[in-house]
Amino acid sequence: MIKKLLSLVGILIIAAIVVIYFFGSSFISKTIKAGVEKIGPQVTQTSVELNDVDLSILSGNLSLQGLYIGNPDGFKSEHLFALGQIDIDMSPGSIFSDKIVINKIHIRQPEMSYEKTLTSSNIKKLQKNIEAFSKAEDKVEDAQPEAAPEASGPSKQVVISELIIEDCKVFVGLMGAGTEIIIPEIIINDIGEEGGKQSMADALNVILAEVLKQVGETLAKSGDASGEEGGVMDSVKGLFGK
Repeated sequence: MIKKLLSLVGILIIAAIVVIYFFGSSFISKTIKAGVEKIGPQVTQTSVELNDVDLSILSGNLSLQGLYIGNPDGFKSEHLFALGQIDIDMSPGSIFSDKIVINKIHIRQPEMSYEKTLTSSNIKKLQKNIEAFSKAEDKVEDAQPEAAPEASGPSKQVVISELIIEDCKVFVGLMGAGTEIIIPEIIINDIGEEGGKQSMADALNVILAEVLKQVGETLAKSGDASGEEGGVMDSVKGLFGK
């Protein structure tokens, strides 16, 4: 009788794991997609679309397909970022904690439109939008009563151990002139590890700043362009870093 009971318990546990793996992952994946498309526009003040999410809650592996971030108002291209495949390896136990630990993010062959004006750019405008959202969140947090810290729902700290952006295609445009460059690899380590609490919006701002830096460095190294293309390159390069 005891053996039968233990066997039944074992079967129920296995069945529960299977249900969590398939149905739980499916439910959470849908929740992630809905959350990204709801919260994303609030953070960036642009359109945000996500085609599909594939999550294994047991391993902590997450894959995003077709993430599109629109251009801020006043810029021409439909999307600032078109990210086809994003693979994320996170610590499963941290998902429901106050500190989300992401071991690795690998973004393959993203496309980016970088539009530069005389005084600003679409990336800098996006950064300002994100900063405005972060400041608004901080004010809300600071306004919460100290007596009920748990009820205030503080934003989660996000730590990204490694970010790899591979074969990033960037269109750089300036008032009708433009050129296309490829950044083979961008690697950023230990985002959010130091300097205290950092939200996902803060982490995104760090990533954008590094991408902007890499674009400028890549353009600066592209001094061998010639002919008409070289003239376009020079006109675009001339406004970087100024």
